[in-house]
Amino acid sequence: MPWWATLYLAILTVVIIISFFKNRIDRKSIFYQGAEIVSGIGCFLFIYCYWHTALIASVQWLTIPLLIYVISWDMYALTHIRKSNYPDLTEEENREMDRYSKVFAMLFILPCYIAGILLIHKLYS
Repeated sequence: MPWWATLYLAILTVVIIISFFKNRIDRKSIFYQGAEIVSGIGCFLFIYCYWHTALIASVQWLTIPLLIYVISWDMYALTHIRKSNYPDLTEEENREMDRYSKVFAMLFILPCYIAGILLIHKLYS
């Protein structure tokens, strides 16, 4: 696995852990917390399994449904992301913060989707 993929997985792991604790602090439902963890683990698996072909056989049957789930969950979570409400920002600035945070989240998670698609291509070609 290249160094940049390892670095991305390390950062992704930190984000998943922070997200877990933030969801606990925000008192999200157990369903929401579990769905978020499954999505994070799925994203991690896509990249890890793409580079470690020995694991591909163990997740082969799960790849397509997991990719569909991860993308669906992330789209749901992004539409329900908490709106920015910083008191020192204007309403317009808060809306811009929301927009930029959603774009950043999508760009950050996009490599996982690409790895999932490439993994499916590797499995079924």
